[in-house]
Amino acid sequence: MIEIDGSLGEGGGQVLRSALSLSCITGKGFRIRNIRKNRSKPGLMRQHLMAVQACARIAAAEVAGDRLGSLELVFSPHGVRSGAYNFNIGTAGSATLVLQTVIPALLSAPGTSRVAVTGGTHVPFSPSWDYLAEVFWPTVARLGAHAELTLDACGFYPKGGGQVHCRVHPAGAFSAIAVQKRGRLLRVSGCSVVGNLPLSIAERQRSSACSYLRGALGGDLPIDVETREVNVHGQGTFIFLKGEYEHAVSGFTALGARGKPAEVVGEEAAGEFLSHHQTGMPIDPHLADQLVIYLAQAPAPSVFATSRISRHLETNLLVAGYFLDISTELSGESDGSGTVAIYPGFAGEGRPLPAPLDLSAAG
Repeated sequence: MIEIDGSLGEGGGQVLRSALSLSCITGKGFRIRNIRKNRSKPGLMRQHLMAVQACARIAAAEVAGDRLGSLELVFSPHGVRSGAYNFNIGTAGSATLVLQTVIPALLSAPGTSRVAVTGGTHVPFSPSWDYLAEVFWPTVARLGAHAELTLDACGFYPKGGGQVHCRVHPAGAFSAIAVQKRGRLLRVSGCSVVGNLPLSIAERQRSSACSYLRGALGGDLPIDVETREVNVHGQGTFIFLKGEYEHAVSGFTALGARGKPAEVVGEEAAGEFLSHHQTGMPIDPHLADQLVIYLAQAPAPSVFATSRISRHLETNLLVAGYFLDISTELSGESDGSGTVAIYPGFAGEGRPLPAPLDLSAAG
């Protein structure tokens, strides 16, 4: 039984989610204490409990401590099973985070699985559906994962009600990567979206973001951000921006909120994009931590440069080391840009790295 202190690293739900995924993949049980200790409301919230229950179901796991507010959990898997699964969070808890927890496990299943999750698709502190579909999954697919993702309905805070589907196929060994250069910025694309709100709000978000970007990047760069309306429970709005480089892709989302001007939403997304762009690094800070579970399973070493070494990235590297025979190297300081190397086994020094991999949309 692997013992994990849930307060390590970022001290939030990421420790638990990564441990669940890796436990299912490796068959190793774990006990985690101090779950989300560094959060204002420690313990299991609804979306974390759903991730536990989802993984328990697909891996026929024995579980203790799976209740709301629990600070400790014991999880003992007995083998991942392919099948059809339907998970309803019951709140606006993140459907994308639940998907990101179960997909790595189901890739190790013997057959194809179908997963449906109901909850929030564009909510705070989690990847938006657009980021999942436009940046995260195309990148993971290049590593050797195979799945089809579908958005049926958007879900905003606090109503939720979003619905997503995923068809996951068994995967073999994942490819290693070497991504340290991104090349020129070719274009910025994206969408500005409203649900049960005037379309003019989406247009103001788009106008604000595009003006901000053109002022910083120049008027010759192609910028294509569409506006659209979606049907949702309640109301909501967001803007998603995707940067397409010669050898990489990045994405950033900003969410609307009551009393938050549309112009601020647009500038927020553009500002995050520019903060990443100005570092010259290929991998955005969100993708960096999300790649760890996949690269840690690759048979060869990987290396990539990221615009920010986040606490989530550091946390995932630590948790992966509990379950897998890997060694890792980080160059750079927390919250600054840097390089990550992941080696299978504990003799990383001097191991050859793979040839550079193109992670662009055209790659």
